[in-house]
Amino acid sequence: MSDGLWKIPEVIKTLDIPVDSAVGLKVKIPIGDVLGLVWTGYWTVLNTAQGQFELKCEETSLCPWKLLAQVDTKFIGEGQTPELNFKNEVQFSQRMKSWKLNPIDQGRKYIKIELKLTRKSACGIRQENYINFDVQNKWLDARIRSKDGDMKVYANSGVLALNSPVLRKHFEEKGILNDIIVPSNLFPALRKLLNFLHPPFSIEKETVGKVLELAQHWEMQQVLSKYESFLIKHRSYGQEATVKNIKLAEKFKMKNLLEEVLWNDARCVYTLLQGHCFSTWTRAAIFEFILEIEDEDFEETQENDEEESENEDDGYSTDSDDGVGDLLNIDD
Repeated sequence: MSDGLWKIPEVIKTLDIPVDSAVGLKVKIPIGDVLGLVWTGYWTVLNTAQGQFELKCEETSLCPWKLLAQVDTKFIGEGQTPELNFKNEVQFSQRMKSWKLNPIDQGRKYIKIELKLTRKSACGIRQENYINFDVQNKWLDARIRSKDGDMKVYANSGVLALNSPVLRKHFEEKGILNDIIVPSNLFPALRKLLNFLHPPFSIEKETVGKVLELAQHWEMQQVLSKYESFLIKHRSYGQEATVKNIKLAEKFKMKNLLEEVLWNDARCVYTLLQGHCFSTWTRAAIFEFILEIEDEDFEETQENDEEESENEDDGYSTDSDDGVGDLLNIDD
């Protein structure tokens, strides 16, 4: 890890605290894959004044593992509610998978938790090293900054040029030393995109929307295609998830994702059309899907009718033969 290229592995997640949960009810907060392990958060309103956050590792491996982590939690409240910050060093292992923060006062006033996990040491788990995009070096030679100038990172110009015709043109016309400007609202997703383009080539489901906006902004078609495959493979189910996936497919013209959603959730297609506003592109695709379904149903009905007709004909012939046989027996 020379030249300051790699950074200390750390991940920051912003979690929504469940609103109006019942006293004593432990409410699940999905977190996902962090530092090579799968995590879940839990929020419990202990009484009218206090709340408690719990962090649990969902690792199911039978092999021994350990993780020493710095767990930083920032509680963000509404309006003038002061932020609360806590720092804890926690040892997680196969036998010690859960950790609880001490109860906090005025728990119901807080709406978000900014959770930062930093790996200090680990054994027996998958470890991914992330590039330190904050420091310029001979490999990270292109500077990218926000439009307001408050934020900047560095990336490999070759990687950027190979993935984006927009950035390739930028380098050809203005040179590597000229800053790449990113809209300030898209800058938070930039590191996620860079982690996908550079080692460890990771994708985080929670930030897909913003990353796709940036990839679309730079016309990164291969990135959009890879993310579409990821969304198809890891998509969630249910009415709310279906609408969310359709909206993503609509925004970024992901036809394969849209077809996958429609084929797997065909039962609610008519409800989707009635209850939501979609673009002409999406509605056309949905109507095309409906027509295809109806054609298949029609063909299936015809086949069933033909089979029934054949069975009836066979039954009539059999009866007739039996009747003739009876008559012949009588004649004998």
